[in-house]
Amino acid sequence: MTVGEEETIIKDLYLVLMKNQLGNVKECKNLIRKGHVEVNGHCERDFRYRVKKEDCIFVDGQRINATPFVYYMLYKPAGYICASRDAVYPCVVDLIGRQDCYCVGRLDIDTTGFVLLTNDASLSKKLLLPENHVEKVYEVWTQSPITKQAVIDFEKGVIIDHHVQCLPSRLEIIDDYHCLVTLKEGKYHQIKKMFLSISNQVVGLKRIAFAGITLDSRLELGQYRHFNDEEIAYLQAALR
Repeated sequence: MTVGEEETIIKDLYLVLMKNQLGNVKECKNLIRKGHVEVNGHCERDFRYRVKKEDCIFVDGQRINATPFVYYMLYKPAGYICASRDAVYPCVVDLIGRQDCYCVGRLDIDTTGFVLLTNDASLSKKLLLPENHVEKVYEVWTQSPITKQAVIDFEKGVIIDHHVQCLPSRLEIIDDYHCLVTLKEGKYHQIKKMFLSISNQVVGLKRIAFAGITLDSRLELGQYRHFNDEEIAYLQAALR
């Protein structure tokens, strides 16, 4: 179930040709340079022309899809895995009905919250590069009270799995058993392991923000909506 209207993103012209399966990087750039591509009735030879959603694009007289990339914000429910297919569990892509999309970052099966799904491989790879330190914010509920020492420990960077040093993170206490945690990395079961390292246990976990974009409060569990142009532009700007 969708909420809000679909919006599309500006991309370089050669990437749009590639997504329309007209060739690899070199082939698509050559198609543009050699005058095979028309945009809004004019021959376009700049392969970095920024395609807009209203553009009309023809390649050798055949119209192509100017907006082949999609970006979804999904409010993941528990019980779904972040995969394209699985023999046992339902997958998040089943909720959007797009088998060509995949998750940018994963949430555990029992974790809820913000999942970005897209068919844009280039943006996905950039967002997942460790050196880009993309921020993720989680709402956390714990079994034992959260201490002020935990805030200090997280700021220093806790050690998980006996020897793995985590980057410094931010822990904001909401009440004794409830807090927000901001990470700039994404190790396996990281937040659960971080709390175990300080003798506590996570009993509830929800991602509420990704790369500076907050989960839409209008979404209910299992619902999704398309990213708008402003959100996609924000993602791209954050990666420059």
